[in-house]
Amino acid sequence: MSFHLVDRILALSPGKSAAARLHVPHADFPPCLVAEAVGQLAAWVAMENRAFSSRPVAAIVGELAIGEPARTGATLDLTVEISAIRTGAMRYGGRASVDGRTVLELRRCTGAMLPMDVFDDPARVRAQFERLRAEGEAERSFPAFSEFAPRATRIAAADGELAVELEAPQEAAFYADHFPRRAVYPATLLLDAKVRVAQELLQRDGPGATPPEIRALRNAKVRAFTPPGGRVRVVARRCPDESDANGEAVRLEAFAEEERVSAVTVWLSSEPPAAG
Repeated sequence: MSFHLVDRILALSPGKSAAARLHVPHADFPPCLVAEAVGQLAAWVAMENRAFSSRPVAAIVGELAIGEPARTGATLDLTVEISAIRTGAMRYGGRASVDGRTVLELRRCTGAMLPMDVFDDPARVRAQFERLRAEGEAERSFPAFSEFAPRATRIAAADGELAVELEAPQEAAFYADHFPRRAVYPATLLLDAKVRVAQELLQRDGPGATPPEIRALRNAKVRAFTPPGGRVRVVARRCPDESDANGEAVRLEAFAEEERVSAVTVWLSSEPPAAG
């Protein structure tokens, strides 16, 4: 099983940009994992720039816009542009596309740079980078990620608001990659689970035959790691004043005990995404 979502790095301008590709393995591959793939490509640029002494983790995403779905069997073209790599953080933007059509675009993203050896063996990571730059990854198995979704327990519901506890799985195949020396439940999978809370909120308030899908998010901030078995309380609130052409806006905040560990505003709609 693998959580490495870059098949091969096709071009690299050290410290500045990169292009890669990813074959979409199965239908259980939500937009949040496409964002993960773009983020991983940006991480490779940053890690190579720092001679694999540090790596970006956690994240701030200024904006994510979603186009057409990443369909099973498609080959995604991934591109990233790095605006800064410093000792403490990197900044980047990126895009995933199919035949020139946008699947997803990330803008104004920041990743905190932390010591590599806390999370992984620097020599192993360097060897993997060299393989990605040469022949690419061999064919590998991707888990059905929904099997490792956090367990969700509804806590409370009120007009325009829903609270749910999410518990990360204690064991999952991808912990071997994320990360070997310090297992962390992927923030993108946690985000996908939080989007499902927003979907439940909107369907509860206005049931429809077609579940609303995420179209955009803004100002996502992850402030803490979620370990295997970790629990967070997610509060979803409708934000009618912020709804726009992307759909209905929902504010999502996650708390570990009483500390807020992440926050994001998402837009969901049952209408198909605009072509682009």
